[in-house]
Amino acid sequence: MVHMLKKCLATLFLLVLCLMPGCVLVNETRVPTSVEIQSMQTREFDISYKIAFASVVDVFQDLGFVIQSSDFTTGLIIAKGNVINKNPGVLAAVGGACSKAVWDVGTAHLEELGDEKVSIRISFVTNTKVMFEYGASNESCKAIQDGTFYAKFFEKIDKSIFVRQNLKNRSNAN
Repeated sequence: MVHMLKKCLATLFLLVLCLMPGCVLVNETRVPTSVEIQSMQTREFDISYKIAFASVVDVFQDLGFVIQSSDFTTGLIIAKGNVINKNPGVLAAVGGACSKAVWDVGTAHLEELGDEKVSIRISFVTNTKVMFEYGASNESCKAIQDGTFYAKFFEKIDKSIFVRQNLKNRSNAN
């Protein structure tokens, strides 16, 4: 009887060991590759460079960003604002108060691919700076890698391009 019980336990133990690899939890938060990131951040538009550039500036401003710099020749636009993660500015800390500054930086690079064809690549980072008493601080920067966020931004650019094209066509008709 004891021998039979040991045999059953041994068989059960082996069965559990065989089934364990199927029970391993998989971490589904995979870091996208640089090619995947570039793919979600880049779109091509069949439009003039001038309309594309103005449309990107419009979208940044419509979302509440302030244009820090822009260069039509190089196609670089840098915008800053507290838009993506609207966080409060004051925190309570153990032993005293500290303040927290959060701002988002969006950059766009436009490249003319030919007549009436433009590539637009955008990227966003969220910067957080926590200032403690006596001048100590801690700063961190986090890249936005959410494909849905970029898709929505490009939808807004597409709508802005549509509006600009119709305004241009309407003024040419008069």
